[in-house]
Amino acid sequence: MSKSILSKIVMSIVVLALLTAAGYWLLQRTAPEECKVCRREIHAAARAVIEVDDKQEAVCCVRCAMTLDKQEQKPVRLVEVTDYIRHTALAPNDAFYVEGSRIVLCQSHEPHMDETKHAQARVFDRCEPSVYAFARKEEATAFAAENGGAVLSLVELMKEIPATTPAESGTVKKP
Repeated sequence: MSKSILSKIVMSIVVLALLTAAGYWLLQRTAPEECKVCRREIHAAARAVIEVDDKQEAVCCVRCAMTLDKQEQKPVRLVEVTDYIRHTALAPNDAFYVEGSRIVLCQSHEPHMDETKHAQARVFDRCEPSVYAFARKEEATAFAAENGGAVLSLVELMKEIPATTPAESGTVKKP
C-alpha cells in the first residue's frame, strides 16, 4: 500500500473521529436539562435547585425534592425555586406554593407492563401532587382558582416531611 493511500485512510479516520466528537458535543449542549433524581426533562416553570451531600443539583420540581428527602432519609436543602409565571429564580422562603393543581408539567414515564403485557395502574409518581412556586400570593391564588390546588407557604408545604433531628434545621424538612 502506498504512503498516499495510507495517509488518506488515516486522515479519513481522524476527520470521522472529529465529526463524531463534535456531534456528541452538540447533542449534549442542545439536549434538554434532565432531573438528577427522576431523569425527567426539567420544565422551565417548575425547576428547583437542591443541595444534597454538599452538592447542588437541578431537579424537575419541588415535589421531586420532597420525595427524595423522604426516600433517601438524608437532608435535602431546597436552595432555589422557579417562579411559575416569570421563570425566574426565587428564594424558597419568599415564594408561595400551589400544591395539587390539575397542571402537571413533569412528564410521566411510559406505563409499566405486567407479564401479560397489560399496563399496570400507576399508584405512585414521585412528582405528584404537583407543586409550583409563585413570587406573588395573588398570582398563586389566581392559578389555584383556575387550576385547582391549595396555596401554601413553604413551612405549610413542608409539614408533611417530619424532621428527625434538631440538626436538620436549614434542610427541606425545616425551612
